[in-house]
Amino acid sequence: MNDQPPPGLAAGLRACLISALGALALAACGSSDGYAPSDPVASVAWSEWRRAGGEVLVYGGPGSHNGGVHETREPMSSRIADYWGLVGRSEWDGRSGKPWSGIFVAWVMNQAGIPSGDFPSSGRHAGFLTPILDGQLNGGGRRFIVHDWRSYAPRSGDLVCAGTRWAAPRDAWELRAAVDREVAHCDIVIDARGGQLRAIGGNVRDTVTMSIFPLNGGGTLAEVSGRPWFAVVEKRR
Repeated sequence: MNDQPPPGLAAGLRACLISALGALALAACGSSDGYAPSDPVASVAWSEWRRAGGEVLVYGGPGSHNGGVHETREPMSSRIADYWGLVGRSEWDGRSGKPWSGIFVAWVMNQAGIPSGDFPSSGRHAGFLTPILDGQLNGGGRRFIVHDWRSYAPRSGDLVCAGTRWAAPRDAWELRAAVDREVAHCDIVIDARGGQLRAIGGNVRDTVTMSIFPLNGGGTLAEVSGRPWFAVVEKRR
C-alpha cells in the first residue's frame, strides 16, 4: 500500500505549506515578534491590524503578502463605520467610497486615550496636523511635535506622513504652509529595528496594512519609491 500522496497532490500540499509558512514569518516580523507593542497608540494600531487580517507591504524589497480583509467585506466594512463614528459619520462604512486613512489614525489615538485637545479628531490628515503645527508654532500644547522627516528618527507611537511630492528640508513654518495641499497619508509607527521601520495605516491596499520601510543608519527614514515623505510626528511620552 502506497502511503505517499499522488505527485500532483504532494506538490499542491508543499505549495500551500510554503505559502502558509511565508505568511506566518511575515506576520511575526511585522508584529514585534508576535507581541503587541508596549506603546498604547502602537498597541491599538497593532490590534486593529491583526483584526483586519494582517496585510503586509514591504517597500524596497520582497515579502509582501495579501492577507487583509477588503474594506467592502465584513467585518472590515462595519469596522470602518466604527472609525467614522468618532466624528459622527457612522453611516460611512467600507462600501461608501470615502477615504478613511485619516480617520483610522484619529480613531486609534482616541482609543489609546489621547485627548482631542492634544490630537484633534478629524477624518483628514491635514485636519489634525494643522492644529498640531499651529500649537507648536504658537507655543501651545506640545504633546505632538512635527519634524522634517530627515531630522528625526521615528519611534513606536509616532506618525510617519507622506506627501504628494519630494521637497527640500523644511522647518515647522514651511511645513505648516504646505500641509493642507501636500500631506497625503500617515501611518502609525509600531517599531524601528534591524534597519527597518514597521508602521500601520488604514486604507492601504483597501484594508489595514503594516508597511515596512527602510531606515538610514541613524534611524531616520530612507527615501523609498512610492512614498515621498512629508514629515514625522513625534508623540512625546
